[in-house]
Amino acid sequence: MIQYEELFRKVLPVLESKMEEIRYYEYNSVTIEDIWNFCIQKKWRKQKIEEIHLHEMVATIFTIKPSEIISHFQIQQFQVANWFSEISSEELNELLKPNPSKNEDNSI
Repeated sequence: MIQYEELFRKVLPVLESKMEEIRYYEYNSVTIEDIWNFCIQKKWRKQKIEEIHLHEMVATIFTIKPSEIISHFQIQQFQVANWFSEISSEELNELLKPNPSKNEDNSI
């Protein structure tokens, strides 16, 4: 679901233009919704979206660099990823437990 759907529709041509630019740089997985969500989550997060003027939204969208969006979503994926999803808690504890015999070998 798209937040602020009416505003989204108003700036849709600008979002489409930005997506074409991003695709030019071969970032083909980025969608229009990704660009919109990036603006909401990153660019406008400290503002009330309803109070931002349309020309300010357009200017913000046009100034976004493709690398900003890619970095933002990569960081989000790292934050969401569960690196140990296939490991049980016992296995994780075993992996994180110190190995005293190894410490003794290093002291020589």
